[in-house]
Amino acid sequence: MRALNMLRAAPRCRREAFSSGLAAAGFQVRDRLDRPEPGDVLVIWNRYSGTAETAAHFESMGARVLVAENCPLGNDWRGGAWFSLAGRHVAMTGGDIRDGGASRWDGWGVELAPFRADGTETVILAQRGIGHNDVRSPVMWAETTQRKHGGRIRTHPGNSKPPPLADDLENAKEVITWSSAGAVQALAMGIPVWHDHPQFAMAAGCRRLSLHPSAPARDEAARLAAFRRLAWAMWTVQEIESGEAFGHLLAAA
Repeated sequence: MRALNMLRAAPRCRREAFSSGLAAAGFQVRDRLDRPEPGDVLVIWNRYSGTAETAAHFESMGARVLVAENCPLGNDWRGGAWFSLAGRHVAMTGGDIRDGGASRWDGWGVELAPFRADGTETVILAQRGIGHNDVRSPVMWAETTQRKHGGRIRTHPGNSKPPPLADDLENAKEVITWSSAGAVQALAMGIPVWHDHPQFAMAAGCRRLSLHPSAPARDEAARLAAFRRLAWAMWTVQEIESGEAFGHLLAAA
């Protein structure tokens, strides 16, 4: 089995940790892999132009594609160094997550805040509008959503420096997202979420925006189930470097 690691050498990408983990999982890590075969693996960051073409080529040859991204609960969540990792696409928007059950999330002992009973604001989480056509938001999505549903737009932290999310959502009664990490964090804070991407990873704990302004989802059990599933797309750098993340995600492929 061979692997091609296309992550950048930038510190936040931890390229060497991913290469070490692939090797620990039994892959021969190559600098080039022009003729992938079934059993081979490609690792990319998101699915941008350039890497998207390589990913499509790998898939057409029967090889696997794993897509890394920032951790939806924060790259330094719980004092560690975290990434998201899923098959085909980013975990937040239709990536393949191999659900291993409740044990991973429950073992972390994380308590989700009860759903809020009050709040005055509708907050729309703006997107950057980048990435693969299957996952990125439409042009002017936040502005179009605001005209239709009202509310305030929170600028994307990749484009500006908004206040810390918890502070900015202090008075929120609901959050509207295309598909974002901020919405995952809002759900953990007990803020109901409306999502517009059809394959949003936390859809089970939210409600589709097309149903707005009916009553938002406040199902504690459904929200917990969504976090339990998402946990299998969230990995520490140590779990990546040891090969554990790859072993889980690629098992029974």
